[in-house]
Amino acid sequence: MKFNFDNPFFRALGKVVDCIWLCILWLVCSLPVLTMGASSTALYYTVHKCIRGGRGYTTRAFFKAFKDNFKPATLSWLVVLVVWLVAVGDIVVTRQLLMKGSSLGMFFYFFIILLLFAAGWSCYVFSYIARFSNTVINTLKNALFLELRHLPWTLLVILILLAGVVIAWLIPGLIFLVPATVALMFDLILERIFRRYMSPEDLAREMENDKDEE
Repeated sequence: MKFNFDNPFFRALGKVVDCIWLCILWLVCSLPVLTMGASSTALYYTVHKCIRGGRGYTTRAFFKAFKDNFKPATLSWLVVLVVWLVAVGDIVVTRQLLMKGSSLGMFFYFFIILLLFAAGWSCYVFSYIARFSNTVINTLKNALFLELRHLPWTLLVILILLAGVVIAWLIPGLIFLVPATVALMFDLILERIFRRYMSPEDLAREMENDKDEE
């Protein structure tokens, strides 16, 4: 009896296994916290190239992206983390004011929205780093521009991120599948946006680079 391992079922099964392994890599490389930016960048890069694009090897692609983007991703992560912490701190303070009946407590809802958009911004930041080379400042600015310019897509990105967090919280075992799945959904959305700003020459060069890396 011979098995055809190139049929759709086995290809899909292979993708699932790759996603699980990729989630493990992301979790392990994110544990120091400081490296979460580089790990998230590598996650998106590998999903885009290997899981969705079917090019290269998962482990090799992940660590290549982790190494190549470590500095800009880490510096960007520190900025993102500061924004998150400030927003969370403001949420804690304004919640106390809201519970005391202070009119300033209404800012609680503003900072909740701000935190959500900061989370969406971070998704753009690390995806952008995975796909383009730029300075940290320009990366942060461009990611913010894209987030605000494509607001309907941004709202969907935020909803997907929230859904992923909730699912992983309610069913902890899915933490070994959710990160890669969320990154795949981001790739489907963000690539539509990124390609609007890429010249035909950039697209052709990217295709050529992908062939060289195979």
